[in-house]
Amino acid sequence: MKKTLKQRYLTSAFLLLAATIIVKIISAVYKIPLTNYIGAQGRGYFSIAYNFGMPIHALTMGAFPIALTKLVSMYEAKGQILRIKALRKASKRLFFVVGIIGLVVMLALAQPYCVYISSSPKSIYTILALAPSVFFSALCACNRAFAEGYLDMKATAVSQLIEALIKMVFGLLFARYSLSYFYEQYLLNGTVFGVALGSEEQALTAIYPITSAFAMLGVTIGSIGAYMFSAVYTGSKYNSFPKDKADMKSAYNELLVFSAPLVGATVIQSISNFIDMSSVQYFLSLCSEKVLSSQYNYCGDDVYTYVFGTFAAVLDFKNLIPSVVMVLGVTAVPALSNSYESSKKRFTSLLNSIFKYSCILSVVGGMILALYSKEILSIFYYNSHNDIVENGNRILVLMGITILPCSLATTTVYSAQALGYAKSTIPCFAVSCIIRTLLNYVFITNDEYNIIGAVISNCIGFSIIVIMNIVTITKKAKTKINIIDVFVKPVICGTAAYYAAHFIKNYRECSIVGTILQILLCVFIYFIMLIITKTLDLKLAINPKNHDIS
Repeated sequence: MKKTLKQRYLTSAFLLLAATIIVKIISAVYKIPLTNYIGAQGRGYFSIAYNFGMPIHALTMGAFPIALTKLVSMYEAKGQILRIKALRKASKRLFFVVGIIGLVVMLALAQPYCVYISSSPKSIYTILALAPSVFFSALCACNRAFAEGYLDMKATAVSQLIEALIKMVFGLLFARYSLSYFYEQYLLNGTVFGVALGSEEQALTAIYPITSAFAMLGVTIGSIGAYMFSAVYTGSKYNSFPKDKADMKSAYNELLVFSAPLVGATVIQSISNFIDMSSVQYFLSLCSEKVLSSQYNYCGDDVYTYVFGTFAAVLDFKNLIPSVVMVLGVTAVPALSNSYESSKKRFTSLLNSIFKYSCILSVVGGMILALYSKEILSIFYYNSHNDIVENGNRILVLMGITILPCSLATTTVYSAQALGYAKSTIPCFAVSCIIRTLLNYVFITNDEYNIIGAVISNCIGFSIIVIMNIVTITKKAKTKINIIDVFVKPVICGTAAYYAAHFIKNYRECSIVGTILQILLCVFIYFIMLIITKTLDLKLAINPKNHDIS
């Protein structure tokens, strides 16, 4: 029985991990051509809608699915099938209500958010296009969570893939053809939506809010597709319940009671992220419109959305690094949990290794972004939106330099959760949120820094999360982190490799192929530095049997 359970767990974990990696790749690939169609200003509308919708989405998708999964798993282990039947019926009602509430809240707050927080009234079209996805995502989460209670990740993995693919295909098609149609109308009639416009810049400024909304419809259609698959899958596989009457009212109350503490934690994290991103948009609107227009060489009438859209377009590349590091953190969770219970020495060694390799991956990724920011942006945007290359270059450089705490924050949070310290992660999010908001006010409202201030505040805010989580883990687990080997050495090696690669880069300009070769050389130099400083031990890599964490 134990062997069978272990096999089920490993198979499910691998399936979900593989699906998550593929979805991350699809999302990254999707956003780059999308930005080519809708421009930095369109990405601004798109990102404003996402930043508004994600906290509501997190509340509907966070606590209640976890509660349902745990309860189904518990009663399945006890063989109480009738109770599972009751949970199935009760969860459908609960998630339907939660989805409706999320949809209503999003529709009700859309206009105030656009006007008073983001200072971008035209982004309301994109928010309205996104709103129905909250409802369908809640229904889909009900089916996913129920199947996960049986350690069945197929509903989750496949529905995520379906959602990502539909979002990419329909989002790009809608963006492309809506832009082509409205732009063609401008060329033929000199008007957009019946309003005469004197220049192409003015026409695109009028078109982008609508094309962004059409692109967002792809997200909503994707959520519908994911729900339909999950409903068919769970409905066909989990339908053999006894005919006896189930106590649905009791199961409904149990779900609510079990979800309460999870909702509290989710609310704090969601509010923290929401306040941070909303403060970025709000404080940006306090900057001088003339100064921003001059600094970013912008001639339209919505400079705040344009600047935020440039920031969002560059953020796509920066987010790739934490996403890769996150996979390392996710896969380490069961190993950490197991070693914590079995061997103190093995646990300490594993914990140090996880943090060290997360640090190494973050440093090498940040080094590449900082060194080759302009080259990377040029590959994707030079021919279509060179303004993103010029205006986003210095933002991406700073993101690369400050990426380490942004990546390590996820690893430390997953590690704390794996050891059962989930509640202890809540204060660090609250403290980080307060400090990030204050720093956003100090830096972003300064015309000289503007959106760059968000990069600085994020770095400091995530550093606080990393430090607080490490203190929690070391104190509660009574273990030690080798600061020199885990953090100091990788950073010193990265700094040395950065300046060596910087010298080579300045010595000769290269084509795309030459740039790729330089990046590989940069990574090779870093790898050699890690070996020289004994940060990496090749003997352990060749013969891992001699190591504690094997």
